[in-house]
Amino acid sequence: MSDTPERIFTGGPVLTMDPAAPDAEALAVRDGVITAVGAARDVLALRGPGTDVVDLEGQALMPGFIEAHGHPTLMGLALAPPAVDVRPFTVPTGREVYDTIRAAVAAAPGRPVGAYGIDLLLQRDLAPPTRASLDEISPHAPLVVISNSGHAAYGNTAALHAAGLTAATPDPPGARFVRDAHGEPTGEAHESAAVIALMNSVADGRLDDHHVQAALRWSFGRHARVGITTVTEMAAEPRMLPALRAAAEHPDADVRVRAYVMGTPEHAADPGRRFAGHARAREMFGVSGMKLWADGTPWQGSIATSFPFRDNDATARAGLAPCSHGSMNYSPDELTDLAVAFTAQGFPLACHVHGDVTVEAVLHAYEKAAADDPGRLRAHRPRLEHCGAVTAGQYRRAARLGATVSLFMDHVRWWGDVLADDLFGPDVAARWMAARSAVDAGHRVSLHNDGICSPTDPLSGVATAITRRCRPSGRVHGPDERLTVEEALRAVTADPAWQLHLENDIGMLRPGMRADLAVLTTDPRPVNPDRFQQEVAVTATYLGGRQTWS
Repeated sequence: MSDTPERIFTGGPVLTMDPAAPDAEALAVRDGVITAVGAARDVLALRGPGTDVVDLEGQALMPGFIEAHGHPTLMGLALAPPAVDVRPFTVPTGREVYDTIRAAVAAAPGRPVGAYGIDLLLQRDLAPPTRASLDEISPHAPLVVISNSGHAAYGNTAALHAAGLTAATPDPPGARFVRDAHGEPTGEAHESAAVIALMNSVADGRLDDHHVQAALRWSFGRHARVGITTVTEMAAEPRMLPALRAAAEHPDADVRVRAYVMGTPEHAADPGRRFAGHARAREMFGVSGMKLWADGTPWQGSIATSFPFRDNDATARAGLAPCSHGSMNYSPDELTDLAVAFTAQGFPLACHVHGDVTVEAVLHAYEKAAADDPGRLRAHRPRLEHCGAVTAGQYRRAARLGATVSLFMDHVRWWGDVLADDLFGPDVAARWMAARSAVDAGHRVSLHNDGICSPTDPLSGVATAITRRCRPSGRVHGPDERLTVEEALRAVTADPAWQLHLENDIGMLRPGMRADLAVLTTDPRPVNPDRFQQEVAVTATYLGGRQTWS
């Protein structure tokens, strides 16, 4: 086989994210693999008569972005047309939310309808859905409205009946159905297992492999548009794994996929029972570990904190008790049992955590899991996901254990003012998603957008990490927790690759690594941070040297 490159990129800066050689002028690709990186003269000397030379025309080339904590399956099922998108980024007011839902119900008479994305803190005039209000909109067919966080859902009577939810239905582990004084479900569900049970009532036959794969192809395309070449599925249901694998291994797939399976007590007791045969990693797909939800979301008050939620109209609308400190999804002992079991079985863990009290329980669980063999836990690179209220001391403790952290940085971009003015106060907002503290503690940090809880866009997370600026107000929350541009770019390339144990394959531009590439309008490093989002954008994406978006 000839060693002549199929394609050479030149004519603009090449940001390799490789500390040993951070800058280059050209890059060559053959058979999906990088074959040369370096000076333009040297790389161009390798070209043959069939080599496609791509002139970047001053644009910048860098590794394709890695969405460290995504939900591509939910994105496809909840947002792909004809889904009903009522997120605050799409539908800013409560009046528009209900107008959109009513129109969707009218357009599908007698059919189940699901609407995704309400946010009682950003859609200020939104009346919280109730079983009665949803019955009025759709008296006969199932109607379910899901919160933007994904941690709460609201269904009408028909949805409850379709889901088989009654007073006798037990709460799933780590989740609950809200009940009235007589024990009857009110239509409100909290946390993943309960939310999924209610969502299934509006699936309307769309959970077969054919429909799921179609939704995933749409979702993968949305990731490619923003420069993403690898996405982590952070809530994989075992029944979805065949469709997820098939979509990722399709010859025209736009992204690589690594999945974390929902870690339930049932899987802890029998880990291979429901996804045996799908765990072996291949180039385009692999199961990376197990996902736990230690707590929920600040927007519903379901995180355990040492500081109280404020007592005001906003917290009352969100259903919080006065001066609440929130709660966890599991007791510390239950969490420890799960961590110990999965670690002993060889599964790396990723644990959703926000509250600083919850973090203590998670770190204790990791310590117990490491008791017999600290090296095994460190080799797993167990993760802490989101990390809203994690303190500098907790980051240091996590680093000593060998745990690693992934930050939902755009919490500050979209909800910074909510954290400061409504939920906790400016001091907590200033240390929310404390990226500088994490890096200074020794962590290789990744940034993420959490699937559809904020618009999927790695460059948005980078911009927030370097400015800590909230929109639309423009206020800065916690300037001391800013990252440099280089640190933030590593947090969407090389460092999430390391977290996924893929550091030898993706995340940097070195010979022998996969040619996963993103082309940007300009070199982002010298751009004024306050102009970053205006001046830096993705113009093309390549997966294994194959263009997936332009």
